Amino acid sequence: MPMDKNLLPDSATHRPLLWISASLISIFLLGMVIAQIDLSQMQGMWARLSWSTLAIAFLFLLLEGLTTALRLWLFAGKKPCVGAALKANAWYVLFLVILPARLGEIAAIVVLERHLGQKYGAAAMSIIAQRLYDVIILGVFFLIALFGLGDLIDTNSMAVIALILISLSVCVLIRLDLFLTFAVYLLQKLHTQKYGLIHKLMRLLLQARIYSRHTLKHHDIPLALLLTIGKWVSNLSALLFLFMALHLELPFFENVVVAAAYNFLAIIPLQTIGGIGIGEAGLTLLLIKMGITISMAAGASLMIRFVILIFPFIFWGLVMGGLRLKDKGR
Repeated sequence: MPMDKNLLPDSATHRPLLWISASLISIFLLGMVIAQIDLSQMQGMWARLSWSTLAIAFLFLLLEGLTTALRLWLFAGKKPCVGAALKANAWYVLFLVILPARLGEIAAIVVLERHLGQKYGAAAMSIIAQRLYDVIILGVFFLIALFGLGDLIDTNSMAVIALILISLSVCVLIRLDLFLTFAVYLLQKLHTQKYGLIHKLMRLLLQARIYSRHTLKHHDIPLALLLTIGKWVSNLSALLFLFMALHLELPFFENVVVAAAYNFLAIIPLQTIGGIGIGEAGLTLLLIKMGITISMAAGASLMIRFVILIFPFIFWGLVMGGLRLKDKGR
């Protein structure tokens, strides 16, 4: 399927200011975390690292990649083969960690068009809908974990934020077609040029509306929820085993809260490279709140970032290598 590049925003390679600002923010936040590290304590943490527990964490990350690929396949109308969805997800997660700000999501639109055959508007709506499912399920997990903590921390403000995000996501999902129709109506009032920016946005919105009406089926909702639950159970399990591998020795519910809150940090619209900086600073603060010393919290957050950073490259290599072997075996 030929790609109409005029429908997409400018490439990240043509936005040097975005790269510079994102890099500076990442360096600043990362530097603040590194400054708190005690090298001798970090060496001890590395020496005590449980490699078998780390391997289990990698298996859960791999399971997350597989369930996410199946969800991409579902949201593409179950038309492409699962292998194509795996390839799309391999590129998707790679772009998420190497591109600044939210450009990984924009690059994913091209990925879904190329590998799953979705038009750009449909691909964008697919990503948005999946993100809404993520907020709902992760928010529910976060609320359950907060209730389990009881009086250990003040959970009121965090519970309110989670409830607001869940409620907004549910409302948007339920009335998705209405939101798109209203957006198209507004653009029609502004539409004056046949080939201007507004015309391109209208085309994207119309494609998205067709997708929401004819591809997102009500009978697919249970499977979408199940795959989303599987994705986040795998992700949270991977983080829990990473905490165990580092011997942080936090109680179970505190581990779950930290893992869920760490994923919530990804929602913050701060320009960084693949979330580097904001993730480390946020996780360090979360671990300190749970009673971990600042130097150990900083060291643990950097080691966890290292694992999360290299996994997309490992996943990409496994998927591409596996698909190539499958093609040779035919």
